[in-house]
Amino acid sequence: MASEYDPLFGSGSEGDDPADAQSLETVRRQFARASQPFLSSPVVWLAWAVVLPAAALLTSPLGARFGPAGILFLWSSAILAGGAIEMLAIRRRRGSGRRSPLATWALRVQGNLSFVGLVLSAALLWAGLSWELPGLWLLLLGHSFYTLGGLSFRPMRTAGAIFQVGGLVALWPGAPSLPAFAAAAATGCLWLAWGIWRR
Repeated sequence: MASEYDPLFGSGSEGDDPADAQSLETVRRQFARASQPFLSSPVVWLAWAVVLPAAALLTSPLGARFGPAGILFLWSSAILAGGAIEMLAIRRRRGSGRRSPLATWALRVQGNLSFVGLVLSAALLWAGLSWELPGLWLLLLGHSFYTLGGLSFRPMRTAGAIFQVGGLVALWPGAPSLPAFAAAAATGCLWLAWGIWRR
């Protein structure tokens, strides 16, 4: 069975049937067009490259001083700040405002993935394994970026691979999970910003 990860392991079967390859290329073109509002400005990804690593590196000091409430406030503020910048960029570039079925599908996939992440995060916190949270979220984001990047924008796929490698490092027992998260988030987001700027 084929998967998005086949090219990493040298076992792609995409070119076996010309009709299948043509259909996939059509979907990729349409998806790339639908994803334009989300990949239109390098400023968005530069902002995420600052916001996410900063939140990761401030988590331990704020947690030591203010406890879980401080950590929750820090990450809520970081996500809201990065999301506001992203939403402003999307609104400025939207143009006609027409919704695409492919874009709607991608947002639903992201929503489902976020729900899975929240459930798994709650389970890890309940089990006293909060140090695994950075690795979990890097793996989830990385998988999403890698899969969607194959349909829309190649640098997004590379960023997804960077996030997943960072997730594996963060989950390694004894590894500094928050610095690993900060490094992977900064590198992946900067790679995306660079790719958008070049395009």
